[in-house]
Amino acid sequence: MTLALVIKIVLWAALAFVIGRMCYWFYQGGKLQRTGYMPPSSTRFARWFYKISCHTITFLGVGPVKVIGSENAEFVGRGLILPNHQFALDFAVVGKSTPFSFRQVAKAKEVKNPIMGALAAWIGTVGVQVEGGKSQGGGGQAVIDAGAKILANSSGARMLLFPQGKLVFDNKIVDEDFRTGATRILNATVALVGSEGLFVLPMAVHYKRDRKHATRFHRFMNAIGFKGFRRWKDFELVANADGSKTKVNRIYTTYGATVAIGKPIAMKDLSTDPRVAINTVAAEIQRLLTLAESN
Repeated sequence: MTLALVIKIVLWAALAFVIGRMCYWFYQGGKLQRTGYMPPSSTRFARWFYKISCHTITFLGVGPVKVIGSENAEFVGRGLILPNHQFALDFAVVGKSTPFSFRQVAKAKEVKNPIMGALAAWIGTVGVQVEGGKSQGGGGQAVIDAGAKILANSSGARMLLFPQGKLVFDNKIVDEDFRTGATRILNATVALVGSEGLFVLPMAVHYKRDRKHATRFHRFMNAIGFKGFRRWKDFELVANADGSKTKVNRIYTTYGATVAIGKPIAMKDLSTDPRVAINTVAAEIQRLLTLAESN
């Protein structure tokens, strides 16, 4: 067997392996449309890729990020990461602002595109069918079971979940917007591994939307013709008095963000009542948001 033939066989085998893995993750991505489906654990390379992606996405879509309380993220134990939710790129800002990797819960419709689904599954995302912040089709328990399994999997597990379950464009913290899924996940985790070493890490993100905060780089991009740099368009369904909803466009430009990370809250210090517990977390997020807004 000649060297050329050996090289050819190795290259074809490598190509077959890559194609096989791609097909596997496309298949896993499609299954994220099933609420609570938990894909296999991500690899070290996938976690590294996700971290780099968070930094890149934040740079391109948000701008510079100031982090207050970064030392609070360096705790030992299992952690459920609970930030407020205002912007579609919140996940990337959280990823850039924390020193650890994490799995996360995402709306299934956000990863319906086959490529996005494959990438989401590869990094360990759990999908959930959501409407108005509530899981649909009776899938709430599936998400709770999956979340508890993720946190119980290792003593250093980290999981990101946005407890409001929807984008709150005005960034107002209202108790009623916070779903109890997060604290129900914590209770389910306690049932599996106990409360020792189990924490909530509260976070708050405040975006700078005033052009006075534009960096030189942002102004440069505008000057060379990229007038829509870091400008985003989204929409919100606003409830009317008669119960109907009106689609309202939300257009904004980001000029950076401030992230405030609170001290980890031990599960044993939270109420076992899911509503009381999540209201406690919401109050801490409000305190952190006020801190972020003043910096």
